[in-house]
Amino acid sequence: MQEIRLSLRKRAFPSEGRARLNAAHLPELGITEGEQADLVNEATGASVTVTIVADTLVLEGQVRVSAEDLTALGLSENETVLVRKSPPLDEKIKRAAGEAGVVARKGADSLDRALTKAAGDVKAGAGKATETIGTAAKKTADGVRDVARKVSGKDEL
Repeated sequence: MQEIRLSLRKRAFPSEGRARLNAAHLPELGITEGEQADLVNEATGASVTVTIVADTLVLEGQVRVSAEDLTALGLSENETVLVRKSPPLDEKIKRAAGEAGVVARKGADSLDRALTKAAGDVKAGAGKATETIGTAAKKTADGVRDVARKVSGKDEL
């Protein structure tokens, strides 16, 4: 994808979502006036999608954006921003869906591991519980038998 780095300047007239740059940069980006481009803060990954306005009065090497877009990028005037042609919406959706799928798969795998461990813990606990219950039941049965022997006076029951 074609991209260039330009120096940010704040626009004199606010117009959030639009960026003005010298017409000479359009071929470098592979776009025409009115198309969209992404401005990216490479340090943080923050980005803003803007509509490009070609302006021969903007110096080459600069891009003029609104104060709101500067804030959204987390950058100030005179800092450098990466400018690249924005991919079509269907590509953005496919990429986002793919990323969401990866996140969902990782979450499902993590959940599966946790459930498998919990099931193992329950099974191990159930085995111990069964053993404890069996021991208690045997003691109870033996105690009942002993009491019945004493009461009946018979040695065998």
